[in-house]
Amino acid sequence: MNDRVILWIWLQSCIGFASSKAKKIFEFFEKPEDIFIADEKIIRESGLFTERTIEKIMQKDLNYAKKVYNDCIGLNYKVVSIFDAEYPKRLKEISDCPLLLYVDGDIPQTENLFCAAVVGSRAATETSLKIAFDIGAGLALNDVLVVSGGADGADTAAHKGALSCGGETVCVLGCGINENYLVKNRALRNEIAKHGAVISEYPPFTSNQRYTFIQRNRIIAGICECTLVVQAGMHSGALSTAEQTLKNKRKLFIIRGRKNDPCFEGSNSLERNGATPVKNHSEILDWYKSKDHGTVQAENILNEKTKYPAKVRNQMKLSSIFEKDDGEEKKILPEQLTENAVLVYHTISDTPFDSDDIAMAAELDANVVKAALTELEIFGLVREIVGKGYIRKK
Repeated sequence: MNDRVILWIWLQSCIGFASSKAKKIFEFFEKPEDIFIADEKIIRESGLFTERTIEKIMQKDLNYAKKVYNDCIGLNYKVVSIFDAEYPKRLKEISDCPLLLYVDGDIPQTENLFCAAVVGSRAATETSLKIAFDIGAGLALNDVLVVSGGADGADTAAHKGALSCGGETVCVLGCGINENYLVKNRALRNEIAKHGAVISEYPPFTSNQRYTFIQRNRIIAGICECTLVVQAGMHSGALSTAEQTLKNKRKLFIIRGRKNDPCFEGSNSLERNGATPVKNHSEILDWYKSKDHGTVQAENILNEKTKYPAKVRNQMKLSSIFEKDDGEEKKILPEQLTENAVLVYHTISDTPFDSDDIAMAAELDANVVKAALTELEIFGLVREIVGKGYIRKK
């Protein structure tokens, strides 16, 4: 049994999660052991702890910490403290960094990596899902670590995009890693753990609450140099990740949605707070390359389109993120359809999108999109709603 790790778990259980005291504690004490053996007078003189926390500390009860430690051993999870080399260096810079991270997999060495968060609505439109997937893939192809929250919708699409091309990704959960959360994504989380890490500041069996997701978002933003919000309504949790990004003086990007569309009301509003609109991963890479990082990665980042031919890129875009999880069959498309028509079909959803929006999402020329739409109309796969745009036919 590792006494050092147990004392870290004990200390975290005493001060709670998302505490602004995490870094300040170690300006006064060297290590958790010093707090455990200290008498009450020293604890009080530090001025760091509330009465309730002092009471917990002075009980010196390690039973809960030992149980959590044994859970982690049984599940093969690592416990990474703020002093450990695997702890993301950039995360240490935020004021309320977590004392501990519970890890399934291996956190990539983020110090020398460009890390980008890609987040968005759980109820993202199909077009936004495709954008999140494509950007996750495009970034990962250029050795960027894609970080997201493992939630349904845009988060899932970004993770899948990164994995689709053999990239690394980190999933930050708002509950314990072994909690029975979003069961349909368990296989995805297992895959992420093989090609990056699933992490949480909460012990393995901690259930999710609304506030735990908000606390989780500061970690997503804290690990990364920039955050992209793909789509967010006014009540989307992705806005709290954006808020944390700006608080940390990091770069914030958005995918600009249509004006007056409630699905994009929150993300569009971020532009007034300094967010930069982008259309694809290349613009994010251009921003990174323009910064003076002094790293080999910054010099070696290439535009994905120079590394992979168009046919491969389009195959990536027609991804499994559009497969239904509830057993519903995918629509079988006519074999005669051109590749561009198939791509445009998968860009359209039940929400009307005009041809310009479709061209932006599919990264195709406007005339190519118009030809593809005509082809899809001939086959009875889409229809135009005058003044609004195109939708799929049922």
